[in-house]
Amino acid sequence: MVGARATTTRAVFSTGILRRNPDTTYALVDLVNLGTTIANRMTVQVFDWSSGLPVALNLSPCNTTKCLVSLAPGTSNFVFADVSGVEFKYEVRISRAAFNRNVILNVSGLSAEPMTPQVGNNVLQLQLFRIKRRSCNCQ
Repeated sequence: MVGARATTTRAVFSTGILRRNPDTTYALVDLVNLGTTIANRMTVQVFDWSSGLPVALNLSPCNTTKCLVSLAPGTSNFVFADVSGVEFKYEVRISRAAFNRNVILNVSGLSAEPMTPQVGNNVLQLQLFRIKRRSCNCQ
């Protein structure tokens, strides 16, 4: 990755537990790197908390429960999970390099086609909660 900086310090952000709006089908994570020189790597996870314990959901387009997203400077991308099978509540976690504040992360709960945002399932960058990594099983 050209311009990437090696780092061991990661910042982990969470939506907290969201009550799924009955019309919410997808949890969409939009990521944008507004930096001009440094490429960035983020890890995205979505958990179903309906049973009281976290169950990792598959993410697209990665087809895995932990999706690694690389963003070159000045680019954006998205990742989503199908949450239509979530009975009550879910959470989105995103980790990124702690030093790079030029990455903006937003989470939206979307309906099925035409994929409109759903009330109560949208969390913007400033609303995300930074988790202390020592107090959770975060990566």
